[in-house]
Amino acid sequence: MDLLACPLDKSWPLELEILEEEMEQEEIPLPIENKFTNVICSFYCNFKKFVLVNLLEDESEETKPKEEIEKHVTLKDCKNCFQIEIQNGKLYCTEEKDKHIYEIKEGIPIMLSQDQIEELYRKKK
Repeated sequence: MDLLACPLDKSWPLELEILEEEMEQEEIPLPIENKFTNVICSFYCNFKKFVLVNLLEDESEETKPKEEIEKHVTLKDCKNCFQIEIQNGKLYCTEEKDKHIYEIKEGIPIMLSQDQIEELYRKKK
C-alpha cells in the first residue's frame, strides 16, 4: 500500500477494503526499516492511515519529522501489519472524479481497468 497508485489516474494512496484476511501464525521477519521514517514504509502507512511525507508544491515529497511520525506509527505497528495476509478485498482510487476499483483475489491485486479485463478474457477464448 506504501507504493501502490491508481494505474489510470495516478492517484495515491489507494483506499483498502479488506473482505477476507488471515493472520500469519509464524512471526514474519520485517524488512529493514527506512532510515528517514524509522518504520518500514517510506510514504504511507495503511495500517494507521498515516501519510509519512509532505507533498510539496513542486510535486516532490519531503519526509515528515521523525517525532511526528513516531506519534502515529511505530515498528510495533509494522510488525502487526506484516502479520496480516489479505486474501480478498478491494482497492479504491482516491480521485473523486473517476473512482476506479481494483479487486484483490487470493492475495493478488488485479490492477487492470474493466476494459483491460474484458479484452484479456476475449483474447483467451
